[in-house]
Amino acid sequence: MIDLAGRRILVTGAGGLVGHAAAQALVRLGADVLAVGQGADVPGRALALDLAGAEWPAAGCDAIVHCAARLPARFEGPEADAADRENQAIDQRALDAAASQRAHLVYLSSGSVYGDTGGLIGDDTPVRPLLGYARQKLATEAAITRRELSATVLRLVAPYGPRQQRRTVLRTFLDLALAGQPLRYHGSGARTQDFLHVGDVAEAVVRAIVGRARGCFVLASGVPVTMRALAELVVEVTGSASVVEASGLPDADEARQARYDVSRLRAELGLHPARPLATGLAEWAAVRAGARA
Repeated sequence: MIDLAGRRILVTGAGGLVGHAAAQALVRLGADVLAVGQGADVPGRALALDLAGAEWPAAGCDAIVHCAARLPARFEGPEADAADRENQAIDQRALDAAASQRAHLVYLSSGSVYGDTGGLIGDDTPVRPLLGYARQKLATEAAITRRELSATVLRLVAPYGPRQQRRTVLRTFLDLALAGQPLRYHGSGARTQDFLHVGDVAEAVVRAIVGRARGCFVLASGVPVTMRALAELVVEVTGSASVVEASGLPDADEARQARYDVSRLRAELGLHPARPLATGLAEWAAVRAGARA
């Protein structure tokens, strides 16, 4: 059993999907968590802080988990550009705080740095960021290397869990199944995605802190699923009478059938995801069903 008693850890984005799970896991292991995030249920000692404009209160922290980021409704256009600038400022504060305290930084980056690359994607796959959000993430990764910080960069592919607010394909399929409506996939339904439960993301964060692992890791389950198979799985785990059918519309990303090599994640961090997709979906479905009641 990992014991983090006596260790002070700053977590940003502690009101969001990933940050909340990370802060919760760290509190459970005995850490003194300074949590920056929105919401009344933020785990740990909640701090009100302008992440982009104020010096972070990181004194005494031996680790910083930086999950906070502004996600625009659209990833192109003026709003996206403004979000990129804000995220750049926030990330700069994170790096400054880690450097000043010699704290280990766990930086939540994004699998989007690989662009539309298909096939097998690993830690060393060449990056091809297409959107400003991904380019900004990659710029922070470069700054971490340039400043020679003790840091673990987790390139998160597709986290999911009950706190997810964005209308991802998983949440959309769940809600349709719970309402008994058809689940429709585009094209042949062959496009794949790799989903990782937020509890396993939190476990990766914990292991990164304990081992002070350095470098970039693809953070995924290593088990891709097609959109058609995903729809069928959602219907199965919810016990829904919904039908799964083709929408008749093409899928512009039909050829994107990426697989993620997580061998180094397992070897160096010892991460073996504990929740299969079916289990995680069943748990989330129960929460969504309760919210609809």
